[in-house]
Amino acid sequence: MPSPRRALFHPLLDHLRPGRHWLPLLNWLPGYHRHLFLADFGASLIVAALLIPQAIAYALLAGLPPQTGLYASTLPLLAYALFGSAMTQSVGPTALTSMMTASALAPIAARGEDPIAAALLLALLSGAMLIACGLLRLGRITQLLSHPVVSGFTSGTAILIALGQLGPLLQLPLSGNLVPALLGGLWRALPQVSAAALSFGLLALAAFALGSELLPGLLRRLGVPPRHAGWAGRLAPLPILAALAVYATYAPGNPTLVGPLPTAALVLEWPSFTPDEVATLWLPALLLGLVGFLQSITISQSLALARGETVSPDQELIALGAANIAAGVAGALPVSGGFARTAVNANAGARTPLSGVLAAGWVLLVAAWLSPLLQALPRAALAATIILASLKLIDLRLLLATWRYDKRDAAALLATLLVTLCFGALPGIGSGVLLSLALFIHRVSQPQVVVVGRLPGTEHFRNIERFPVQTWPGLLLLRVDESLYFGNAQAVQLRVAELLARHPDTRDAVLILSGVASIDFSAAEALAQLDHGLAKRGVTLYLAELKVPLRQALAGSGLLDPLLERTFLSAQHAVLGLAGWRGER
Repeated sequence: MPSPRRALFHPLLDHLRPGRHWLPLLNWLPGYHRHLFLADFGASLIVAALLIPQAIAYALLAGLPPQTGLYASTLPLLAYALFGSAMTQSVGPTALTSMMTASALAPIAARGEDPIAAALLLALLSGAMLIACGLLRLGRITQLLSHPVVSGFTSGTAILIALGQLGPLLQLPLSGNLVPALLGGLWRALPQVSAAALSFGLLALAAFALGSELLPGLLRRLGVPPRHAGWAGRLAPLPILAALAVYATYAPGNPTLVGPLPTAALVLEWPSFTPDEVATLWLPALLLGLVGFLQSITISQSLALARGETVSPDQELIALGAANIAAGVAGALPVSGGFARTAVNANAGARTPLSGVLAAGWVLLVAAWLSPLLQALPRAALAATIILASLKLIDLRLLLATWRYDKRDAAALLATLLVTLCFGALPGIGSGVLLSLALFIHRVSQPQVVVVGRLPGTEHFRNIERFPVQTWPGLLLLRVDESLYFGNAQAVQLRVAELLARHPDTRDAVLILSGVASIDFSAAEALAQLDHGLAKRGVTLYLAELKVPLRQALAGSGLLDPLLERTFLSAQHAVLGLAGWRGER
């Protein structure tokens, strides 16, 4: 019989039960053993190898010095390991958050103020608001954003990122963060592009595209196992980047390099700021935090489901908030969980957040001892990696799917996309929130009220326009398929009046409320008015299939007492009682 695995950490940690709610670390650390460490160790090496060039590229994308990206890949990973509930989440700078950071800092940089100090404040504000949302248990806050709206924002931001990186790729002095300015600047600058810069940029794009996209398929056709072929595609950018760095040393035209980096020594201090700076950045910080949380929770919940684990949205808000505060204290740009990096971390065999702690250690070591190698990276090559990564975020299939399914969702997607392209990431996500709420309000304000009849030989009732059903002279059965509130109560009244006009011989009308989960005070008043108005026309109103908790709430208000006395248990009971079919079952 094999011996049980020995925990690497002191068993006394297992007795810290009261802190487990706030420190998920205490759930897995007491049972941590050597096999888990080896898995995390191997994953950390792979993630760090991918994270270092990404961190530099995303810092440049945000308009910040390269070291801010490296700092964002150190202390925030430790903070997430302490508070995070997802076992394989990998936090750090990402394309979306870096682009939103650049958008938020643009007006500050235009005023001649320090963008680094503003980035630190942005990270602190974002972290503080995320923690507040987590403490208030607002983990479902991202449900304010529909999937099409999120896709429109993501695709628009990806297009902005790709267009913005054409300047570094072709070594052109492009300015602006929006499509009109970027396209205009590109048109004016294209005649200045040199053949050497164009060749190097296209070479970098082709090399990364072939390495990450075509190499895995080629290896599989050659008989390499799919898992090994997939790893080859994920790791291909590293040797390609190294080869491009060597080539840039001898390439004509002297491609622009990252340049000297400061030492990696972290100076942990709380940034100073003024109330005016807080007033300028609090809204961008809130939107940036929500987008980062949405990005993080999507990938972490997907991986957790596949692994049979659970992720707490409220705890993730706290963890990402702590990671952003750590970023602000460490002198870094805002962070979030990344799609690609988290997937690589999970596929590399990571088992716990300790893999992120180890990856942070590797980043520090490389930055401290190998900074000459990092400063030799060509910016055009880093721009090529960002362009290819951003193009993967553009989801044309969802646009086509929403257009076929519901053109309102497709219109919301396109509107969010256009606002993002023309006005920036922050107005784009803001418009996305408003559009999501507007679509929701529009849908629930137009409840479906249909005439139903009974399927012959059954007790099931269906829409008379879709099924061959039984109906009864003088009896109108109306099914309401939405909860009732002040925003749709009048629409229900009008719809009932319209259907009664189509059936002028109606003496009894039954509202089937099987699809109604709640009725607010205004809707209850509207039902009382409808009952009173129909009575004047000689039509008696009845209710059927009213839920027990809802009936109890209405009975306590006294608004619908006469109508509650005319309530049937089911539509079948209403037919038996009103149509005289006493012999039926």
